[in-house]
Amino acid sequence: MDYKALVYWKLVYPITIKMDSYQGLDFLPKITAKAVGLDIKRSFGYSPSHKRFLIELLNDFSITSNDTIIDVGCGKGSAMRTMLKYTFSKVDGIELSSIIANIAIQNFKRLKVNRCSVFTGDAGQFKIYNDYNYVYFFNPFPAVVMKEVIENLKKSAQLVDREIIIIYMSPTCTDVIEKSGVFELRGIYKRTGAWVTVYSNRSLKNSTLSSNKKMIPCTESSDIKKELQLYLQNFIQPDYIDRIK
Repeated sequence: MDYKALVYWKLVYPITIKMDSYQGLDFLPKITAKAVGLDIKRSFGYSPSHKRFLIELLNDFSITSNDTIIDVGCGKGSAMRTMLKYTFSKVDGIELSSIIANIAIQNFKRLKVNRCSVFTGDAGQFKIYNDYNYVYFFNPFPAVVMKEVIENLKKSAQLVDREIIIIYMSPTCTDVIEKSGVFELRGIYKRTGAWVTVYSNRSLKNSTLSSNKKMIPCTESSDIKKELQLYLQNFIQPDYIDRIK
């Protein structure tokens, strides 16, 4: 863990929780899947995206008011809160747990946000992707669910012709996406403890990703894919995730 991350988790994180609580907000405290009665074979529970990392990431994208994004496995809406600082015309989320989804809904009501919605349901069964051209994941569920989500995204890409960009932080199911035949790995952001993979259904030459300055492009001849495999081999799931025995 780098120094800035250490300062965040030891100092900024607990202070932010207290400040949010004072405003009646609940974005940051983690929740395991078992704690809210979820099937741990379909959910990894909830932990907030690292705000600093997410801001650094989104700053590198050419986001306009024509863009929309959905956080798949949005939890309490922490990442959505950060995304709302950008010019997305719509920032939505889908969350499996009705308990956690309701926390997110109440958070945005208190913030009086009017360009976001939180859907409650199984991400694998969610099929309303036609309205979005950005999709965000923060290690929300195992491969069985990711496969279902990617299938629905493929169908959406066929129904509505557009570039779909997938942003995947802590990408434990990257192989599922790469096997889709539609979405290909276009770039990687290397962060201590939280790599991010970026996919598109367009070639890098024809993608808006071509203007991303901090992204490491992925080509057939690049060694970054080998580095990614090594990263995933050594990746340890966070402590909020329930273990399957």
